[in-house]
Amino acid sequence: MSILSKLFNNMDPERNRKVIHRKFCDFKVFGKFGEFKGRVLWCGGSCDVLMEPDDAESGYLNAEKALSIFDEVYENKQEWDRKVKECAAAEFMDGNGMVSTGGDGKVESEVTSMQKEEFIGRLAVNRITVLNSGELSFRMSAGGLLDGRDIEVDTDISGESMFCSRCR
Repeated sequence: MSILSKLFNNMDPERNRKVIHRKFCDFKVFGKFGEFKGRVLWCGGSCDVLMEPDDAESGYLNAEKALSIFDEVYENKQEWDRKVKECAAAEFMDGNGMVSTGGDGKVESEVTSMQKEEFIGRLAVNRITVLNSGELSFRMSAGGLLDGRDIEVDTDISGESMFCSRCR
């Protein structure tokens, strides 16, 4: 093998990617900070999973902690799915238990509402980000509602405190 072929083979990013095999999916290393990305089945759909280690120097070791956190979440995915969707519904629910799904509230005719369970049924988790610190972020598509914006719920592994926001 020539020096040039060795040099160019080593520069091929596909060739140098690390893969972590887990029982739920394979995670590939990407980016200069050692992030890991995989795709899993999540409550009737598919979902990207990102692991973002806090320290680029020891990203591979830190990813193990994030992966173990994700394993715990995935083992209880039905409960987590329901919990983050309930949080999203609560964020947009009015005093009558109806969820506001459109408009900015300035023009009454543009505002639409639906029952909480119908709204929850339209939500789909499409990305989960896990930090090794235990922080989690669930990004959900709102099925064309909320002016086409996604919803993000941030929490930690305890799931006790959740914060919901619309994504731009």
